[in-house]
Amino acid sequence: MGCSKKKIKYELSKEFQFEAAHRLIKNYSGKCINYHGHMWRVIITLHGHELDEKDMLIDFNELKPLKKWIDKYLDHTTIIWENDPMLTFFKKNNQKYFITKKSPTSEHIGEIILDKAIELFDNQRIKVKYIEVKESNTSSVKVYSNKY
Repeated sequence: MGCSKKKIKYELSKEFQFEAAHRLIKNYSGKCINYHGHMWRVIITLHGHELDEKDMLIDFNELKPLKKWIDKYLDHTTIIWENDPMLTFFKKNNQKYFITKKSPTSEHIGEIILDKAIELFDNQRIKVKYIEVKESNTSSVKVYSNKY
């Protein structure tokens, strides 16, 4: 007397952390115009209607490639807009940086991580629903996949 598979939808989330600095200078005049850092928290949420042969949507360990990508490119780095005049300094002084095409807002950082997550995990059975980016305990942004 189980439920019909079509009526069941599973949703799974996993949280990762990284440390990075950024500043907002594109059409911005608030205090975040200065370089500052966050302990960023990223939550990936996937969803689907079918479980795999282990009766899981996805094994949490299978999400490690996203954490490895975050650690390699974003952890302990400066996330910098491609038009930031300070980019020359970072290049000249061998500083770790990650260049963004838009202002490195939480929204844009979420877009970047969402694109990578979709590349890594989207398939016919599961889809990335959204990425939540938390730059503090009180401020977060959710960036939804357009496939949701």
